[in-house]
Order: sequence, then C-alpha cells, then structure tokens
Amino acid sequence: MAVTSVDASRAAAAAATPPNPKGDMGSTETFMKLLVAELKQQDPMDPMNARDMVAQLASLTSVQKLTTIDQKLAGLNDGSAASASMQSASLIGKTVTAATNRVTLTSTGTPSGSYKLQNDAANVSVKVIDGTGQVVKTIEAGAQGGGARTFQWDGRDSTGKRVPNGAYSFDVKATDTAGHPVPVSTEVNGLVTEITYENGAPEVVVGGAHVSLSDVTSIAQ
Repeated sequence: MAVTSVDASRAAAAAATPPNPKGDMGSTETFMKLLVAELKQQDPMDPMNARDMVAQLASLTSVQKLTTIDQKLAGLNDGSAASASMQSASLIGKTVTAATNRVTLTSTGTPSGSYKLQNDAANVSVKVIDGTGQVVKTIEAGAQGGGARTFQWDGRDSTGKRVPNGAYSFDVKATDTAGHPVPVSTEVNGLVTEITYENGAPEVVVGGAHVSLSDVTSIAQ
C-alpha cells in the first residue's frame, strides 16, 4: 500500500478548500477549515505529526496577536485625530501667537503662507525652501502695502515640476522704492476666528492666515 506524505495531504486539503478572494489566510475561520480538511485527507497509515499541528496552531496564535495589535493601533490613531480636532476647536475665540514661516504640501489643497510688512514695499519676493535648505521656488509678489499679507504656492518648483509632499519653509524679502530693506515678520498674533481642514489637517485661522497647530507657540485668553 502506498503511503501518502504529510505534504501530499496538505496539498489535498488546500485543493479541497475554496480559495479566499481576500487572501486572508490568517483568519481563524480559514485556518480551521484548512486544518479540518487536512485531517480528513491524511493517510491513516501516516497521520499528521503532532509537532506540525502544534507549529500551525502557534502560527495562528501569532497572526491573531498581530491582528489585535493592528486593530488597537488603528483605534489609537482614530482617537488621536479626534483629540486633535477637539483641541483645535477649543482655540476659537482665543489669542494665539505662531511662527508662520512653514508650509506643508499635501496631495490636496494649495499651501499658503503669511507674513507682515512693517511699511509699504516696492518689491516683495518669497522663496520656498525644502528640508535640505535648497530654494525650490521664488514667488515675485511685486509691490505691496504695509500690513498682513499672504501668498499661495502651487507646489511646483521653478521649472514647473511638482515637488514631493512634505514640510517646507519660506523666506520673505522686501525693499522700498529706494531699494532699502523693509522689515518683514513671519510671526502672527491674533484672535482665532475659524478652524479649517482644507489641507487635510486642522489649522487655525488668524487674521485670514491659516496656521498649523504645530506652529502655535503661545495661547492666551
């Protein structure tokens, strides 16, 4: 009488079990179906080795633990997002100070930055800088009056090529009609009037400027 090997019984078990369209071979239900099918298909003269069964059960336990960990981490992420939303909403009506010389480029939305000119300027230019300190784009804003100003960046470099998503900084230079420098501040201070999620993360709106929560340096009643 021919003796069927353990590997052969496993192959028969796999053939007897319908394929899982989701490829979820780590679920408890799938594992038990495979195990029962394998036991049915094995040769009585050469039953499954007890060590093989223990090893398979141990593998199932490991997969179940990893799945549980993933689910708990996902829950923590959801909780963190909800907490950030609640925190940002509580800032409405409060006075904040923030460093606004940073912008975040994402797949959605157009990043904008804010600055304040101490006096009228005949020429204003904004340099967008990446994490390595390289200037990726220079935006010529032309003549502007003194006060709070904003600019928008399309996420492209000087050649028109889309740059990678991530954090960028910007530097503003301004001169008057005589070519003398005009003082520029990239720090904003004012009342939070709105919370926006246009760029995929909560931002506070201060005097028309969109400020990331990570850029807020102080909060006052």
